[in-house]
Amino acid sequence: MKNILLLLLSLVLIAGIVEAKIVTKDNLYQIPKTKIAPVIDGQVDAVWNTLDWNMMRNYHTDGICDSGAGLTGLSKMMWDANNLYILFYTVDDVVVDIPSNPTWNQDGVELFLDGSNDKTAETALKTGQYQWNIPHWLKGQEDGHKYVSFTGGVDTTGIEFKIYDVLDTEGFPGWQLELKIPLDALGIDGSAADNQKIGLEFQMDESDNGTARESDAKWWSDNGRSWADASLWGTGILSTREVDTVLQIVKASTAITLDGLMDEDYKNSNSITMNYFRVDGATDVSGTDPMFGSFVTAYPLWDANNFYLFCDVVDGTVIDVPTNPGWNQDAVELFLDGDNDHTPETALHGNQHQPVVPHWLKGQEAGHMYLMNWGTMDTTGIEVKITDHDMRGNDGSLTEEGSGFNVEFKIPLANFGVDGSSGAGAKFGFEIQHDNGNTTVRDGQQKWWSPNGRSWADASLWGYCQLSDEIINTKVKTSSSVISSYKLEQNYPNPFNPSTKITFELAKSEKVKLAVYNLLGEQVAELVNGMMSASSHTITFNAQNLASGIYFYRLEAGSTVLSKKMILLK
Repeated sequence: MKNILLLLLSLVLIAGIVEAKIVTKDNLYQIPKTKIAPVIDGQVDAVWNTLDWNMMRNYHTDGICDSGAGLTGLSKMMWDANNLYILFYTVDDVVVDIPSNPTWNQDGVELFLDGSNDKTAETALKTGQYQWNIPHWLKGQEDGHKYVSFTGGVDTTGIEFKIYDVLDTEGFPGWQLELKIPLDALGIDGSAADNQKIGLEFQMDESDNGTARESDAKWWSDNGRSWADASLWGTGILSTREVDTVLQIVKASTAITLDGLMDEDYKNSNSITMNYFRVDGATDVSGTDPMFGSFVTAYPLWDANNFYLFCDVVDGTVIDVPTNPGWNQDAVELFLDGDNDHTPETALHGNQHQPVVPHWLKGQEAGHMYLMNWGTMDTTGIEVKITDHDMRGNDGSLTEEGSGFNVEFKIPLANFGVDGSSGAGAKFGFEIQHDNGNTTVRDGQQKWWSPNGRSWADASLWGYCQLSDEIINTKVKTSSSVISSYKLEQNYPNPFNPSTKITFELAKSEKVKLAVYNLLGEQVAELVNGMMSASSHTITFNAQNLASGIYFYRLEAGSTVLSKKMILLK
């Protein structure tokens, strides 16, 4: 178990240094708008499947605990016109309930919310700034206690939460907490909340000794005074991206190069993480390398001809045994159904296909193309590329990755019965599975859509995808929120290698120049030079051709001139 959590912790700690996950791009926690309200039962509903997990980035150790490896936190959020929905997953090897202890000395979750997003430094929380503490021991008593709040004053009407224990056989051992909080309790008008920003922080507390908190995991700040100062909290945005039980696949803005490295478009896709985990055979979660030693994020895209998928597989131990069947390997399995037929069956048929790509095909992709265990998909035009990566992510892929490998797919849409030339709107069945093998058999697997082990025979167990008409713009992203002043944000991540994001706000439409300079004052890159609207804009700067060092970026907008320093560290 220690090895399991150390692997997850290494992934999260690295994420704290660089740009975190897609859900936190532009330094904001992107909170999509849901068309379907989830059932508050502490479990992952179908609508939650279409959102990826966001990991905690900061870990503290209190008292005698010598590391934070026994605790890892993940979260998902969404909203509708009435409520804010939050799902927490606390991965905790030992859960201890001591109701007589103060809540912060329990195994519990702390939630910090500010509907006004007031970042003024204070010595105590103000009206409208709330801190909920929900210890695990409330499981089974949720309705009676409602919640525990230090600041008080919030109307509890309509607030719901539910705690669900995750067994070793179901996934990462620990517990899940699901909440529904009315927006009006936070002072937010849900009918006019598009792109509204909120103050936000999460904290998971751990106490294995039964007397005091030993460690905590937080999303935004490593400062221990979040309970008193909302300026230390991060920021979430009630995004206009709509989600339901169908995953929207955005269209690539440029041609995708199949090289096993992450193109910029992938980073801005609607990425997904796996939601269901299980152990096969005799291996149990106390072993040194069960399936919990891995974590997968997938990034889908499309164009008029092809379906693209980039799979980032974090795997502490990659084992290649070509003589084993593909599903008993370290491998990625795709499930594609161009007919989108969800009739229960005992075998795949028609345009239902399951390509299996084991890691040992690395360097032999063109010769083998892929292993097909079920289905008869035409292989013409299919390309696959596998690359390895380590914890430095020095192969060009997302740098928060841990040890493991990438698998990149290009599959012609026509090969599984989808007509991309007619434009957006086409739906198809989809599932993804990562197999984690040892030298003889599969230790376990993780899947996106269904925990059922018969996906190989029954496409009714697969999820849904739809080709979206949204086209990614990787250079400039614009917010529709109201801007009243000029502002140049600190680039993020910083230090960076090789790309970073620069956000600025314009109070009115202006001719804008945004450029980068070295220490000699020489311009080394021009990022913007032209008219831009009154809004918030985000630019991606790629410094691949520059040397490590200190640089300055300068914004000129009318008579306003702003500049900041950034560090390129290769």
